[in-house]
Amino acid sequence: MAQLRLFAGLREIAGTARVDVPASTVGDVIETASVKFGSDFRRGVESSRVWLNGEEAVLTDSVSETDEVVLLPPVSGGSQTATVALSDLAGFLPLVAAVVAILANLQGQPIWAAALVVFAAMWAFDVNGAFAARGRPFAALAVVTAAVASILAAHILGPTGYGLSVAVAVAVALGWAVAFAEYRDIESFAPTLLVGLIASLGVASLMLSRSTFTPDAMAVDVFLVATIAGSALGSLVARLPALPFLDRFSTTAIGAVLAAMAAAAIWDLDVVGYLLVGLGIAVALVAGQGLSSMLRTGTVRLTERPPGLLVSFDAIALAAAIYFPLIRLILTG
Repeated sequence: MAQLRLFAGLREIAGTARVDVPASTVGDVIETASVKFGSDFRRGVESSRVWLNGEEAVLTDSVSETDEVVLLPPVSGGSQTATVALSDLAGFLPLVAAVVAILANLQGQPIWAAALVVFAAMWAFDVNGAFAARGRPFAALAVVTAAVASILAAHILGPTGYGLSVAVAVAVALGWAVAFAEYRDIESFAPTLLVGLIASLGVASLMLSRSTFTPDAMAVDVFLVATIAGSALGSLVARLPALPFLDRFSTTAIGAVLAAMAAAAIWDLDVVGYLLVGLGIAVALVAGQGLSSMLRTGTVRLTERPPGLLVSFDAIALAAAIYFPLIRLILTG
């Protein structure tokens, strides 16, 4: 008898998050649960990912009473009317985050710093959800702690604080592993360290990009325009039928570059300089999509959307991490 763990729409249909199922294979577990919970459940299973003890599974894999089978439906999934409405509402979360970022950027540095910490926390706990679905621990609070310390370092020390944020992220991840045994395993420690590094560098970078150390007072505005436009266009194309000569990656890259140049032209900035900056953002956004797949699923599958409500944050965080040194290099002098 294996334990079946359910998430999102499947959990709502079944009315429970966990159920013991008498079966000898993963396929038997799913079939038995589908018979028990009905046709809506079966339809939800068809689009779900299947995990066995934290690893992606096939239907013929054997199971025993100590095994855990996880069914993880796509974020937009759900078969019941109430589930679809809830998922559709959650799908607007990145858009809400974009609006909040734009509004926070219009405020003073304290509000901007607080918003960056909130975004880092949202990202960390969203990644934590993907790890929890695979039965793997992830130290989301360690990431948030590193982000807060890095914001303070950037505020107090300026560009030196940006470099120091690397040491902060490493120290926090190591300290967390020492304090909590469940985070000492390399499969938990390495992702925690990676996300902590990106989050720490990202918040420090965007904090400094609005300070007196930046070569352009509108730098963060251009960053927001480029990343939001590139991510939104790439996400739109991914949801459309296949188009010739156009895919999610090229659309994201081209959208980010053109948006950066357009913003620079509108605000009478260095268009050529922001063309190069836009190229750097584009590379980070595309690379971040591969990072997203690897981080959230343990494999690189660029044709499938990884689980999570804030998947777009993965690429944007990577772009943020390199942004301050990028604009200093290109726009200074």
